[in-house]
Amino acid sequence: MASIFTHFFQYKSQIRNRWESLDPNLRALLLGMLFLGINQGILNSTFNNYLHDLFTQKADERGFLEFPRELPGFAIVFITGLLSAFSMRRWAMLVGIFSAVGVLGLGFASPGIWIMMLWMIMWSLADHLFMPVEGTLGLQFAKAKGEGKRLGQLSGARNLAMIIGTLIVSLTMSLGLRNYAVLYAVAGVFALVATISFSMLKIQDAPNLQPKGFVFRREYKYYYWLNILFGARKQIFLTFGPWVLVSVFGAKPETIALLLLIAAAIGVVFRQWFGICVDRFGEKAVLAVDAGVLMVICVGYAWSKNVYLLYIFYIIDNLMFATRIARTTYLNRIVIDKRDIAPTLSLGVTVDHAVSMTIPALGGILWQAYGYPSVFIAAALIAVANLFVSLKLGDQ
Repeated sequence: MASIFTHFFQYKSQIRNRWESLDPNLRALLLGMLFLGINQGILNSTFNNYLHDLFTQKADERGFLEFPRELPGFAIVFITGLLSAFSMRRWAMLVGIFSAVGVLGLGFASPGIWIMMLWMIMWSLADHLFMPVEGTLGLQFAKAKGEGKRLGQLSGARNLAMIIGTLIVSLTMSLGLRNYAVLYAVAGVFALVATISFSMLKIQDAPNLQPKGFVFRREYKYYYWLNILFGARKQIFLTFGPWVLVSVFGAKPETIALLLLIAAAIGVVFRQWFGICVDRFGEKAVLAVDAGVLMVICVGYAWSKNVYLLYIFYIIDNLMFATRIARTTYLNRIVIDKRDIAPTLSLGVTVDHAVSMTIPALGGILWQAYGYPSVFIAAALIAVANLFVSLKLGDQ
Protein backbone atom coordinates (compact mmCIF):
# COMPACT_ATOMS: atom_id res chain seq x y z
CA MET A 1 0.00 0.00 0.00
CA ALA A 2 2.81 2.40 0.87
CA SER A 3 4.42 1.82 -2.55
CA ILE A 4 1.13 2.65 -4.29
CA PHE A 5 0.96 6.00 -2.51
CA THR A 6 4.64 6.61 -3.28
CA HIS A 7 4.08 6.01 -7.01
CA PHE A 8 0.97 8.20 -6.94
CA PHE A 9 2.78 11.15 -5.43
CA GLN A 10 5.74 10.67 -7.79
CA TYR A 11 3.38 10.71 -10.77
CA LYS A 12 1.58 13.75 -9.37
CA SER A 13 4.93 15.50 -8.95
CA GLN A 14 5.91 14.67 -12.54
CA ILE A 15 2.66 16.13 -13.88
CA ARG A 16 3.15 19.29 -11.78
CA ASN A 17 6.73 19.66 -13.02
CA ARG A 18 5.67 19.24 -16.64
CA TRP A 19 2.90 21.80 -16.18
CA GLU A 20 5.25 24.32 -14.57
CA SER A 21 7.79 23.83 -17.37
CA LEU A 22 5.29 24.77 -20.08
CA ASP A 23 5.37 28.15 -21.81
CA PRO A 24 3.10 30.44 -19.70
CA ASN A 25 1.17 31.32 -22.85
CA LEU A 26 0.50 27.65 -23.54
CA ARG A 27 -0.67 27.20 -19.95
CA ALA A 28 -3.07 30.14 -20.31
CA LEU A 29 -4.39 28.74 -23.60
CA LEU A 30 -4.88 25.26 -22.15
CA LEU A 31 -6.73 26.60 -19.11
CA GLY A 32 -8.97 28.76 -21.29
CA MET A 33 -9.75 25.78 -23.52
CA LEU A 34 -10.47 23.66 -20.44
CA PHE A 35 -13.08 26.07 -19.08
CA LEU A 36 -14.53 26.76 -22.53
CA GLY A 37 -14.74 23.01 -23.16
CA ILE A 38 -16.82 22.52 -20.02
CA ASN A 39 -19.19 25.22 -21.27
CA GLN A 40 -19.41 23.48 -24.66
CA GLY A 41 -19.92 20.04 -23.11
CA ILE A 42 -22.92 21.26 -21.10
CA LEU A 43 -24.59 22.98 -24.04
CA ASN A 44 -23.87 20.38 -26.72
CA SER A 45 -25.20 17.51 -24.62
CA THR A 46 -28.48 19.29 -23.78
CA PHE A 47 -29.34 21.58 -26.69
CA ASN A 48 -31.41 19.12 -28.75
CA ASN A 49 -33.42 18.11 -25.69
CA TYR A 50 -33.68 21.79 -24.66
CA LEU A 51 -35.33 22.52 -28.03
CA HIS A 52 -37.48 19.39 -27.87
CA ASP A 53 -38.68 19.93 -24.30
CA LEU A 54 -39.12 23.71 -24.19
CA PHE A 55 -40.04 24.56 -27.79
CA THR A 56 -41.51 21.25 -29.11
CA GLN A 57 -39.49 21.39 -32.34
CA LYS A 58 -40.33 19.00 -35.19
CA ALA A 59 -37.70 17.58 -37.57
CA ASP A 60 -38.24 20.15 -40.34
CA GLU A 61 -38.36 23.03 -37.80
CA ARG A 62 -35.18 21.73 -36.18
CA GLY A 63 -33.50 21.67 -39.59
CA PHE A 64 -34.47 25.25 -40.43
CA LEU A 65 -33.25 26.42 -37.02
CA GLU A 66 -29.73 25.47 -38.06
CA PHE A 67 -29.72 28.35 -40.57
CA PRO A 68 -29.55 31.11 -37.94
CA ARG A 69 -27.41 28.96 -35.64
CA GLU A 70 -24.79 28.57 -38.34
CA LEU A 71 -25.06 32.16 -39.62
CA PRO A 72 -22.09 33.32 -37.46
CA GLY A 73 -19.98 30.58 -39.00
CA PHE A 74 -20.80 31.86 -42.48
CA ALA A 75 -20.06 35.45 -41.45
CA ILE A 76 -16.86 34.63 -39.55
CA VAL A 77 -14.53 35.65 -42.40
CA PHE A 78 -16.11 39.11 -42.39
CA ILE A 79 -16.11 39.32 -38.58
CA THR A 80 -12.45 38.33 -38.34
CA GLY A 81 -11.68 40.84 -41.08
CA LEU A 82 -13.10 43.54 -38.82
CA LEU A 83 -11.03 42.14 -35.95
CA SER A 84 -7.79 41.91 -37.94
CA ALA A 85 -6.33 44.86 -36.04
CA PHE A 86 -6.89 43.01 -32.76
CA SER A 87 -4.42 40.60 -31.21
CA MET A 88 -5.23 36.90 -30.97
CA ARG A 89 -5.47 37.43 -27.21
CA ARG A 90 -8.42 39.78 -27.69
CA TRP A 91 -10.02 37.40 -30.16
CA ALA A 92 -9.86 34.67 -27.51
CA MET A 93 -11.28 36.95 -24.82
CA LEU A 94 -14.22 37.87 -27.06
CA VAL A 95 -14.91 34.16 -27.44
CA GLY A 96 -15.32 33.80 -23.67
CA ILE A 97 -17.51 36.89 -23.34
CA PHE A 98 -19.83 36.01 -26.23
CA SER A 99 -20.14 32.43 -25.01
CA ALA A 100 -21.08 33.52 -21.48
CA VAL A 101 -23.69 36.02 -22.66
CA GLY A 102 -25.21 33.55 -25.12
CA VAL A 103 -25.56 30.59 -22.79
CA LEU A 104 -26.92 32.71 -19.91
CA GLY A 105 -29.48 34.19 -22.31
CA LEU A 106 -30.57 30.69 -23.33
CA GLY A 107 -31.05 29.75 -19.70
CA PHE A 108 -32.70 32.87 -18.30
CA ALA A 109 -34.01 35.15 -21.06
CA SER A 110 -35.67 32.99 -23.70
CA PRO A 111 -39.45 33.40 -23.33
CA GLY A 112 -40.03 32.48 -26.98
CA ILE A 113 -38.34 30.92 -29.98
CA TRP A 114 -37.32 34.24 -31.58
CA ILE A 115 -35.59 35.62 -28.49
CA MET A 116 -33.98 32.23 -27.92
CA MET A 117 -32.53 32.42 -31.44
CA LEU A 118 -30.68 35.67 -30.60
CA TRP A 119 -28.88 34.05 -27.67
CA MET A 120 -28.24 30.93 -29.73
CA ILE A 121 -26.57 33.09 -32.40
CA MET A 122 -24.44 34.81 -29.74
CA TRP A 123 -23.18 31.49 -28.37
CA SER A 124 -22.64 30.20 -31.89
CA LEU A 125 -20.56 33.28 -32.74
CA ALA A 126 -18.24 32.47 -29.83
CA ASP A 127 -17.92 28.84 -30.85
CA HIS A 128 -17.05 29.71 -34.45
CA LEU A 129 -14.72 32.57 -33.61
CA PHE A 130 -12.64 30.19 -31.51
CA MET A 131 -11.90 27.94 -34.51
CA PRO A 132 -9.30 30.23 -36.15
CA VAL A 133 -7.98 31.21 -32.71
CA GLU A 134 -7.36 27.58 -31.71
CA GLY A 135 -5.71 26.67 -35.02
CA THR A 136 -3.49 29.74 -35.20
CA LEU A 137 -2.30 29.59 -31.60
CA GLY A 138 -1.88 25.82 -31.75
CA LEU A 139 0.47 26.14 -34.72
CA GLN A 140 2.35 28.93 -32.94
CA PHE A 141 3.15 26.63 -30.00
CA ALA A 142 4.09 23.61 -32.17
CA LYS A 143 7.54 22.34 -33.05
CA ALA A 144 8.52 21.83 -36.68
CA LYS A 145 6.94 18.64 -38.06
CA GLY A 146 5.00 18.29 -34.83
CA GLU A 147 2.05 20.52 -35.72
CA GLY A 148 -0.41 17.64 -35.80
CA LYS A 149 0.74 16.39 -32.42
CA ARG A 150 0.33 19.83 -30.81
CA LEU A 151 -3.10 20.41 -32.33
CA GLY A 152 -4.07 16.91 -31.20
CA GLN A 153 -2.95 17.68 -27.66
CA LEU A 154 -5.00 20.88 -27.56
CA SER A 155 -8.00 19.11 -29.03
CA GLY A 156 -7.58 16.28 -26.54
CA ALA A 157 -7.48 18.79 -23.69
CA ARG A 158 -10.72 20.30 -24.89
CA ASN A 159 -12.24 16.82 -25.01
CA LEU A 160 -11.14 16.27 -21.42
CA ALA A 161 -13.00 19.43 -20.50
CA MET A 162 -16.11 18.24 -22.35
CA ILE A 163 -16.01 15.13 -20.18
CA ILE A 164 -16.46 17.36 -17.15
CA GLY A 165 -19.30 19.25 -18.86
CA THR A 166 -21.15 16.12 -19.91
CA LEU A 167 -20.60 14.58 -16.46
CA ILE A 168 -22.30 17.61 -14.92
CA VAL A 169 -25.28 17.07 -17.24
CA SER A 170 -25.38 13.30 -16.77
CA LEU A 171 -25.25 13.48 -12.98
CA THR A 172 -27.78 16.30 -12.81
CA MET A 173 -30.26 14.56 -15.10
CA SER A 174 -29.78 11.19 -13.41
CA LEU A 175 -30.77 12.79 -10.11
CA GLY A 176 -33.98 14.03 -11.72
CA LEU A 177 -32.92 17.69 -11.73
CA ARG A 178 -34.00 18.49 -15.29
CA ASN A 179 -33.36 22.23 -15.00
CA TYR A 180 -31.78 23.82 -18.07
CA ALA A 181 -31.48 27.25 -16.42
CA VAL A 182 -29.22 25.92 -13.68
CA LEU A 183 -27.07 24.00 -16.15
CA TYR A 184 -26.66 27.02 -18.40
CA ALA A 185 -25.80 29.22 -15.41
CA VAL A 186 -22.93 26.84 -14.62
CA ALA A 187 -21.86 26.91 -18.29
CA GLY A 188 -21.88 30.72 -18.27
CA VAL A 189 -19.63 30.87 -15.22
CA PHE A 190 -17.08 28.59 -16.87
CA ALA A 191 -17.11 30.78 -19.99
CA LEU A 192 -16.32 33.83 -17.87
CA VAL A 193 -13.44 32.00 -16.18
CA ALA A 194 -12.16 31.08 -19.66
CA THR A 195 -12.16 34.79 -20.53
CA ILE A 196 -9.91 35.49 -17.54
CA SER A 197 -7.53 32.72 -18.62
CA PHE A 198 -7.30 34.04 -22.18
CA SER A 199 -6.57 37.52 -20.82
CA MET A 200 -3.27 36.10 -19.49
CA LEU A 201 -1.94 35.46 -23.00
CA LYS A 202 1.05 37.70 -23.78
CA ILE A 203 1.53 37.13 -27.50
CA GLN A 204 -0.23 40.06 -29.13
CA ASP A 205 3.00 41.42 -30.59
CA ALA A 206 4.09 38.20 -32.36
CA PRO A 207 4.36 39.22 -36.06
CA ASN A 208 3.22 35.88 -37.49
CA LEU A 209 0.05 36.01 -35.37
CA GLN A 210 -1.07 39.37 -36.77
CA PRO A 211 -3.54 38.22 -39.44
CA LYS A 212 -4.45 39.95 -42.67
CA GLY A 213 -7.98 41.18 -43.21
CA PHE A 214 -8.96 38.80 -46.01
CA VAL A 215 -7.14 36.17 -48.06
CA PHE A 216 -8.26 34.09 -51.04
CA ARG A 217 -5.68 32.19 -53.07
CA ARG A 218 -6.08 29.64 -55.85
CA GLU A 219 -3.27 27.63 -54.26
CA TYR A 220 -5.52 26.85 -51.30
CA LYS A 221 -8.40 25.41 -53.40
CA TYR A 222 -8.30 21.90 -51.93
CA TYR A 223 -8.37 23.35 -48.43
CA TYR A 224 -11.55 25.22 -49.37
CA TRP A 225 -13.10 22.07 -50.87
CA LEU A 226 -12.29 20.02 -47.78
CA ASN A 227 -14.11 22.59 -45.66
CA ILE A 228 -17.12 22.72 -47.97
CA LEU A 229 -17.56 18.94 -47.84
CA PHE A 230 -16.88 18.80 -44.11
CA GLY A 231 -19.57 21.45 -43.58
CA ALA A 232 -22.14 19.24 -45.30
CA ARG A 233 -21.04 16.06 -43.53
CA LYS A 234 -20.72 17.73 -40.15
CA GLN A 235 -24.10 19.41 -40.16
CA ILE A 236 -26.03 16.32 -41.17
CA PHE A 237 -24.66 14.47 -38.16
CA LEU A 238 -24.76 17.37 -35.72
CA THR A 239 -28.41 18.00 -36.58
CA PHE A 240 -29.91 14.68 -37.59
CA GLY A 241 -27.61 12.19 -35.85
CA PRO A 242 -28.81 13.04 -32.33
CA TRP A 243 -32.27 13.94 -33.65
CA VAL A 244 -32.73 10.36 -34.88
CA LEU A 245 -31.70 9.06 -31.47
CA VAL A 246 -33.98 11.49 -29.63
CA SER A 247 -37.10 11.54 -31.83
CA VAL A 248 -37.06 8.05 -33.39
CA PHE A 249 -35.41 5.90 -30.70
CA GLY A 250 -36.43 7.96 -27.65
CA ALA A 251 -32.96 8.74 -26.28
CA LYS A 252 -33.05 10.82 -23.09
CA PRO A 253 -30.79 13.81 -22.26
CA GLU A 254 -28.71 11.66 -19.93
CA THR A 255 -28.19 9.11 -22.74
CA ILE A 256 -26.95 11.73 -25.19
CA ALA A 257 -24.76 13.18 -22.45
CA LEU A 258 -23.35 9.72 -21.71
CA LEU A 259 -22.56 9.11 -25.40
CA LEU A 260 -20.80 12.46 -25.63
CA LEU A 261 -18.98 11.64 -22.41
CA ILE A 262 -17.71 8.37 -23.85
CA ALA A 263 -16.70 10.08 -27.11
CA ALA A 264 -14.91 12.82 -25.20
CA ALA A 265 -13.13 10.32 -22.92
CA ILE A 266 -11.87 8.30 -25.89
CA GLY A 267 -11.13 11.53 -27.72
CA VAL A 268 -8.66 12.71 -25.07
CA VAL A 269 -6.30 9.99 -26.30
CA PHE A 270 -7.69 9.54 -29.83
CA ARG A 271 -7.18 13.15 -30.90
CA GLN A 272 -3.57 13.13 -29.75
CA TRP A 273 -3.02 9.84 -31.58
CA PHE A 274 -4.80 11.25 -34.64
CA GLY A 275 -2.47 14.27 -34.64
CA ILE A 276 0.55 11.97 -34.48
CA CYS A 277 -0.87 9.96 -37.41
CA VAL A 278 -1.24 13.18 -39.42
CA ASP A 279 2.44 14.00 -38.81
CA ARG A 280 3.52 10.46 -39.67
CA PHE A 281 1.27 9.44 -42.59
CA GLY A 282 0.17 12.80 -44.00
CA GLU A 283 -3.18 14.47 -44.48
CA LYS A 284 -4.08 12.55 -47.64
CA ALA A 285 -4.05 9.17 -45.91
CA VAL A 286 -5.93 10.11 -42.75
CA LEU A 287 -8.62 12.09 -44.61
CA ALA A 288 -9.16 9.20 -47.03
CA VAL A 289 -9.64 6.82 -44.09
CA ASP A 290 -12.08 9.29 -42.53
CA ALA A 291 -14.16 9.29 -45.73
CA GLY A 292 -14.30 5.49 -45.70
CA VAL A 293 -15.36 5.38 -42.05
CA LEU A 294 -18.07 7.96 -42.75
CA MET A 295 -19.52 5.82 -45.55
CA VAL A 296 -19.94 2.93 -43.11
CA ILE A 297 -21.57 5.20 -40.53
CA CYS A 298 -24.01 6.60 -43.11
CA VAL A 299 -25.10 3.13 -44.19
CA GLY A 300 -25.57 2.18 -40.54
CA TYR A 301 -27.75 5.19 -39.76
CA ALA A 302 -29.83 4.65 -42.90
CA TRP A 303 -30.67 0.96 -42.39
CA SER A 304 -29.85 -0.25 -38.91
CA LYS A 305 -32.65 -0.51 -36.35
CA ASN A 306 -30.26 -1.51 -33.58
CA VAL A 307 -30.08 1.54 -31.33
CA TYR A 308 -26.92 0.31 -29.61
CA LEU A 309 -25.14 0.07 -32.96
CA LEU A 310 -26.28 3.63 -33.70
CA TYR A 311 -24.87 4.71 -30.34
CA ILE A 312 -21.51 3.27 -31.42
CA PHE A 313 -21.72 5.07 -34.77
CA TYR A 314 -22.60 8.31 -32.97
CA ILE A 315 -19.47 7.99 -30.82
CA ILE A 316 -17.22 7.16 -33.78
CA ASP A 317 -18.59 10.06 -35.79
CA ASN A 318 -17.84 12.44 -32.93
CA LEU A 319 -14.28 11.11 -32.81
CA MET A 320 -13.78 11.68 -36.54
CA PHE A 321 -14.45 15.40 -36.12
CA ALA A 322 -10.74 15.41 -35.30
CA THR A 323 -10.12 15.82 -39.04
CA ARG A 324 -9.91 19.58 -38.45
CA ILE A 325 -6.36 18.82 -37.29
CA ALA A 326 -5.47 17.41 -40.72
CA ARG A 327 -7.05 20.33 -42.57
CA THR A 328 -5.16 22.82 -40.41
CA THR A 329 -1.78 21.10 -40.82
CA TYR A 330 -2.41 20.79 -44.58
CA LEU A 331 -2.98 24.54 -44.77
CA ASN A 332 0.12 25.18 -42.67
CA ARG A 333 2.13 23.00 -45.05
CA ILE A 334 1.03 24.73 -48.27
CA VAL A 335 0.58 28.29 -46.96
CA ILE A 336 2.50 30.94 -48.89
CA ASP A 337 2.59 33.52 -46.09
CA LYS A 338 2.20 32.58 -42.41
CA ARG A 339 0.00 35.64 -41.96
CA ASP A 340 -2.48 33.91 -44.27
CA ILE A 341 -3.21 31.23 -41.67
CA ALA A 342 -5.78 33.00 -39.45
CA PRO A 343 -7.80 34.59 -42.30
CA THR A 344 -7.69 31.38 -44.34
CA LEU A 345 -8.85 29.33 -41.36
CA SER A 346 -11.65 31.89 -41.03
CA LEU A 347 -12.53 31.60 -44.72
CA GLY A 348 -12.53 27.83 -44.29
CA VAL A 349 -15.11 28.21 -41.52
CA THR A 350 -17.17 30.50 -43.77
CA VAL A 351 -17.27 28.17 -46.78
CA ASP A 352 -17.97 25.28 -44.39
CA HIS A 353 -21.00 27.16 -43.11
CA ALA A 354 -22.16 28.40 -46.48
CA VAL A 355 -23.00 24.73 -46.96
CA SER A 356 -23.96 23.78 -43.41
CA MET A 357 -26.52 26.60 -43.16
CA THR A 358 -28.56 25.12 -46.00
CA ILE A 359 -27.95 21.38 -45.55
CA PRO A 360 -30.14 20.98 -42.40
CA ALA A 361 -33.13 22.69 -44.04
CA LEU A 362 -32.77 20.47 -47.10
CA GLY A 363 -32.24 17.46 -44.84
CA GLY A 364 -35.40 18.31 -42.90
CA ILE A 365 -37.42 18.46 -46.11
CA LEU A 366 -35.87 15.17 -47.27
CA TRP A 367 -36.71 13.57 -43.91
CA GLN A 368 -40.34 14.70 -44.05
CA ALA A 369 -40.75 13.52 -47.64
CA TYR A 370 -38.88 10.19 -47.65
CA GLY A 371 -37.99 9.40 -44.04
CA TYR A 372 -34.76 9.79 -42.12
CA PRO A 373 -32.79 7.07 -44.03
CA SER A 374 -32.77 9.33 -47.11
CA VAL A 375 -30.82 11.97 -45.20
CA PHE A 376 -28.00 9.54 -44.47
CA ILE A 377 -27.97 8.13 -47.99
CA ALA A 378 -27.28 11.71 -49.12
CA ALA A 379 -24.54 11.93 -46.49
CA ALA A 380 -22.93 8.79 -47.95
CA LEU A 381 -22.68 10.53 -51.34
CA ILE A 382 -20.94 13.44 -49.62
CA ALA A 383 -18.47 10.96 -48.12
CA VAL A 384 -17.67 9.69 -51.62
CA ALA A 385 -16.95 13.25 -52.77
CA ASN A 386 -14.80 13.79 -49.68
CA LEU A 387 -12.75 10.70 -50.56
CA PHE A 388 -12.19 12.01 -54.09
CA VAL A 389 -10.89 15.38 -52.86
CA SER A 390 -8.71 13.75 -50.19
CA LEU A 391 -7.00 11.63 -52.83
CA LYS A 392 -6.25 14.80 -54.84
CA LEU A 393 -4.15 16.33 -52.08
CA GLY A 394 -0.95 14.60 -53.12
CA ASP A 395 2.23 15.22 -51.22
CA GLN A 396 2.88 18.82 -52.21
